[in-house]
This record gives sequence, structure tokens and C-alpha cells, in this order.
Amino acid sequence: MTEALMNRYRQAVEPLLEPGERLVDVAKVIPVAGAEGIGDGAGAAIGNALGRIGAVSGEAGSIARGFPRVEGVMTKLLVVSDRRAAFVTSGPDVRKVGQLRWHVPRGAVLRVERRPRLQAMARFRLHFADGSAVSMYTMRRGTIEALADHLGR
Repeated sequence: MTEALMNRYRQAVEPLLEPGERLVDVAKVIPVAGAEGIGDGAGAAIGNALGRIGAVSGEAGSIARGFPRVEGVMTKLLVVSDRRAAFVTSGPDVRKVGQLRWHVPRGAVLRVERRPRLQAMARFRLHFADGSAVSMYTMRRGTIEALADHLGR
């Protein structure tokens, strides 16, 4: 699946790489902090609030607090290169260059932790060298395993 995603989003992410930087993995994700369930009213609002618990941990100014809260229909990608981890958004046409929203040196990501699945999507956390962490959803557990292989367990 990793190779398929890399090929699908290559045109959106490769132009954002620095000269000599090599693309290693691409994962389609939804940051928990910006995730919204379907529906209206108080029930949906409560569900969204509960779902966002633990979305970001860390002090103001930490790596995780700098991770963007992006809402909307755009495609959200966690990109891993041989040098860094990055968060990129792309419009509906994945052949066009995406927008780099956040990035850190690869060494700043200590590990990927798979979290219990409470929704239809798999949940994981990126743990950073400064002790902060950010949670995300993805459709497949295998995506989490591939990220952990590249970024650490």
C-alpha cells in the first residue's frame, strides 16, 4: 500500500522536497485535532469533542503544538523523506503540487504509537523529541506499521 500511495501522491509532494531529498513514505491521514464526525446538533458536537481528547499533548511552543489544525475536504498527507517528516495538504487534483503546512527533521520524531481503535479509522500518535505528541487517524493499520518502520516504534 505504501508504494501505491507514494505513486498516487508523488506529483503533489515531490516538488516540495529539497534538492537531493528522497521520498520514503506517504500516508493519507486526518489530524485528530481537526477531525469532525458527520451530523449536526448537540450529539455531533459532543462526539467531536470526545474524539479530540488527546489530539495534541505538549507545552506551548512544542513540536506538536506547531502541528496545523486543518479542517476541510482537502487531502491531508503525512510525508516521510530521508531527512524529515512533513504534513502536506493537496486539493482534489493530486497531480498539482500540494502545500507544505509543517515539517520537522526526521530525528525529531521518536516513534509512532498505534492507539486503540475507537472509530472506524485506525488512530496513532507521533511522539517527538521534546516530549510532545500529536494524534492522527488513517484508514489502515498497515499504514501505521509502515510509518513505524520508517520513524521508529
